Amino acid sequence: MTPLGTFLSSTLDFFKDNLVYINAMVIGVLLHISTVILFESSEGHKFNLRKLLVIVLGIIIAYFL
Repeated sequence: MTPLGTFLSSTLDFFKDNLVYINAMVIGVLLHISTVILFESSEGHKFNLRKLLVIVLGIIIAYFL
């Protein structure tokens, strides 16, 4: 899919004009799936404050890098 997406974004004006929105959607889906997997990996799908703090810390570090 990556070569197809690259080809389409470089040849079709629709994808060139909306590339920011398409990237935002893809990143949002990736973050949603990864956080669901992370939070549901614990016993009984309990909310874990430690995991949430690690995620927030990672976002803060990524922002400053």
